[in-house]
Amino acid sequence: MKKNNKIIRNILIIVAIFLTALFFIFLYWKNNFYAKTGPNTFINDINISSKSKNEVEDIIKEYIYEIENNGILFTKNDSSSILKIGSDSIDSGPSYPFILIDVEKSTNNFFDETDNKSFAKFFINILFKNKETKDNYIVYDIDKEIIKIFLQESFSNLIIPYENAYYFINNENELEIQAEKIGKDINYENVFEQLNNNIINLKNNNIIISTHSVYPEFKIADLQLIENDVRNILNKGNSLKLIFSENSDDDLKNLEFTIPSKTLISWLGVKNEKNNINTYLDDQKIINYLEDNISSKVNKEIVLPKFEMDNEKVTNWQTGKDGRELDIEQSVINIKNGFLNEDNLINLATKVLSVNKFSSENDFKIEEIIGTGHSNFSGSSANRIQNIRNGSNFLHGLLIKPGEEFSLISNLGEIDAENGYLPELVIKDGKTIPEYGGGLCQVGTTMFRTALQSGLPITMRRNHSYRVSYYEPAGTDATIYDPWPDFKFINDTGNYILIQYRMEGNNLYYDFWGVKDGREVTVTDPVIYNIVKPPATKMIETDELKPGEKRCTESAHNGADAYFDYKVIYPEGSTTTPIVETRFHSHYVPWQAVCLIGKEENKEEEIKEKDDLITEEKNDEDNNEIVESE
Repeated sequence: MKKNNKIIRNILIIVAIFLTALFFIFLYWKNNFYAKTGPNTFINDINISSKSKNEVEDIIKEYIYEIENNGILFTKNDSSSILKIGSDSIDSGPSYPFILIDVEKSTNNFFDETDNKSFAKFFINILFKNKETKDNYIVYDIDKEIIKIFLQESFSNLIIPYENAYYFINNENELEIQAEKIGKDINYENVFEQLNNNIINLKNNNIIISTHSVYPEFKIADLQLIENDVRNILNKGNSLKLIFSENSDDDLKNLEFTIPSKTLISWLGVKNEKNNINTYLDDQKIINYLEDNISSKVNKEIVLPKFEMDNEKVTNWQTGKDGRELDIEQSVINIKNGFLNEDNLINLATKVLSVNKFSSENDFKIEEIIGTGHSNFSGSSANRIQNIRNGSNFLHGLLIKPGEEFSLISNLGEIDAENGYLPELVIKDGKTIPEYGGGLCQVGTTMFRTALQSGLPITMRRNHSYRVSYYEPAGTDATIYDPWPDFKFINDTGNYILIQYRMEGNNLYYDFWGVKDGREVTVTDPVIYNIVKPPATKMIETDELKPGEKRCTESAHNGADAYFDYKVIYPEGSTTTPIVETRFHSHYVPWQAVCLIGKEENKEEEIKEKDDLITEEKNDEDNNEIVESE
């Protein structure tokens, strides 16, 4: 009996010790890990144990601000280049983020559905001492295309295209074979691997660029196997002629293009089919020749119709006129068929570019305004205002066909002086340069807002990297830059849409005219959060101002995130989804004030120049003394 009592007493003591220990562990958990990450939680070598959601958010945001402010450094031997998010001007250049990290999703990945409140989970972690290294839980997206373009421009010396062996006609009009050449290219896969590792580990290590060889497909030995076949092809096409003729009132009626042997040889392609080397007429090479040498001589531009509204009625402003275009695809077929049949006179094919004719009955059914967009450009320079007006003139009166995807860049004309655009002084790579079209993002932003108010599907839109006063409220802007990013939407109204613009004081308006189909549109006010203060003013020395003169080109703007919701309810009987809901997210980098300051005269350089002059004069005197002594 005494033995049993002793056992029971010992068990109770053990239970009491266990419960006491458990109580103190509970207190430790409650004070240090309740609603926080568990112990031994790491992002690579960053210890984020016992961190609240806000603290984890701050760690991720700190990394984002670092790459936004400092950029990413790419190096190759002694060469280096920094890729910054967007351009150094808020209203020019491809100004949008190329790396987007979703702070909210990334943070949530370090917490369970109970926000790490589970004591049981914590206790198990203590017992087994699990090290939780979540180095792949950063949710992000990379725009690889813009990074590739940047690398190709910054390290162009590393890119050497490979060359296949090819036939050519020498100066003696004889057939020869040019030997192949091995090429070289940037190892993009390795670049993105390093970049991915940086992001998931919240690092901003230098990206070391490596290259790899790119080998040609065909060597000189391959072409030697079919040299006789190529000579026969040359003999067949020795006097190949392409003919264009048209019976019309135009001056252009008949054209004849002779294809010399050198050109014909350049059309030949080589292919390997089951280890058999063969030659053929390469469609793409013929297409390139037709586009570069013949299209411009045959094509006749279509004149698009444009219309204006007067007292809510459509008036004829500019009638349309059919155009003509070289039918490249059919012409290639004609050339290949003619060549195979040993026909040396080959007709080029064309197609008519038809324009729908406008009549007094209003064939386009332009009846009412279906949506209006607005923005304000107060404080803009004269050149900026002129660019806004000029871009709007290109759009004014345009008709968008039913089902057409409208591209803003495609309809603004070439952004140069010839098309009426004026230069604005912008800052790029620490230098001040004039660039045409500054202010066209005002057009992009206003067009975006008009398409939203009209309930149209948006197919391409990028926000600026920086918040700009012209485009407030934040989250409702759209940046454009030739050739991309573009702004695009689809006319799914089933009728034509007519674009009209108005400039009233410092306000820009776009009106979309058409026929309302009963769709209901809801656009919420943007939610703006994660406000970040800008860094200190950036001073850039320039020779374009007097020494010491200062001119600020940009004011400071807070960084932020923003989103708004876009909902379209289509009328009953529509062929599309009844309700379409979209959330537009925007991320803005904190933008520092940027000021230009005229370079001060460098006193040290003046002293050095004087010293050099004295030394030079002394050397001249010494030389004179030597001459006299001789």
